[in-house]
Amino acid sequence: MVSDPDREAVRRMMLERRDATSADLLEMASGAVRQRLSRMKQFRSAGSVGAYHHTGSEVRTGGIIQDVLDAGRRLLLPAVSEGTLVFREVREGSDMVRGRFGIMEPKRRCTPGVPEIVLVPAVCVTLKGIRLGYGHGYYDGYLGANPAESAVLTLEKQVVRRVPPNPSDVPVDWVVTEDRLHKV
Repeated sequence: MVSDPDREAVRRMMLERRDATSADLLEMASGAVRQRLSRMKQFRSAGSVGAYHHTGSEVRTGGIIQDVLDAGRRLLLPAVSEGTLVFREVREGSDMVRGRFGIMEPKRRCTPGVPEIVLVPAVCVTLKGIRLGYGHGYYDGYLGANPAESAVLTLEKQVVRRVPPNPSDVPVDWVVTEDRLHKV
């Protein structure tokens, strides 16, 4: 992926903003995001959910992951394999290993799958569904090739009016924050 100085500047600024969130506020906001997501029909009805294990100051996804498992639905988590994002089924903590970016991901032995809905991390996002991620393009590549319903989980303060455009951007279908459940 080619580096864009405008996108890099926005990424740095928005990561600083998110990283400044107190642990207590992040926990409260994450709980509110979890509640809003649970009201979303497309999430509730999905038999297989592509989630992600949060890292750093991202919205905490542990409760969402547990909700999916407790409901007996198929939980698929991402891993990078040969330069592309793949989802593999996870049934318990022992199915996980620390991946290339230091993020917990499914072990290679886990069964691959295609989620009906994909929960997507973001550094920031617009209400038109254009997100700025971490600059590798894995989610854009996945969503472009696998047209599943998609939802960004983020803090309200990470919703912006504009993201510097990139031709490979694939808009998400939903933006879920502690304050809103927004259909793009």
